[in-house]
Amino acid sequence: MTPRLLVAALLGALLGLFSARGDGVQVMVVNGLANAASPWIVTAFIAGALQPSPRLGAVAGAIALLVAVAVYYAGFLMDGATFVVPFLALWAIAGALCGVLMGVAGGAWRTNRTRWGTPAVALISGLLLAEAGHRLILLQIWTGIEWDRTYMQVAVADIIGAALALLLLNRAAWRLAAILIPLVGFAGLAVLSAGDAILGLAAGVP
Repeated sequence: MTPRLLVAALLGALLGLFSARGDGVQVMVVNGLANAASPWIVTAFIAGALQPSPRLGAVAGAIALLVAVAVYYAGFLMDGATFVVPFLALWAIAGALCGVLMGVAGGAWRTNRTRWGTPAVALISGLLLAEAGHRLILLQIWTGIEWDRTYMQVAVADIIGAALALLLLNRAAWRLAAILIPLVGFAGLAVLSAGDAILGLAAGVP
């Protein structure tokens, strides 16, 4: 394994520790981010951006998230909680797929920003906004803003992250990004909403 891929594995280990330890932190935004998708999305993108090609970016992103899943569930398995094995397998598959996608985006941004920089940044920014929108819908934001709610704080963190991602682009690319980001965001929000509906049906909730 190359040094850059080892760095991706280290990033994944740190992410897994953050997600595992963050569950018990009393600071709501930290606890919320430990259970959010955004740190995983960002980590895979960074792991991919450290590589010299999109192909290696895909490998790095997958490695980062697979290691993160393994580290997250390691504590459960060491305690003999074998019931988590199906969840480990499920999230390993999801992590590999997300890692490849975001790793490719990170690698493409690094190696060919002129051609792929804007779509890559639109992907990460749009997905962060999708999660933010999903949290705000679950909070029923139209009924009032409650800043002390964990979902609200995570949504704000996601929005800030999406805005900061634009700094990876030059201003000339912002016009195209303004078109692509909402498209990615709405697609991501549709997927999250569909996931909620599927889980609701599986649980017998109308």
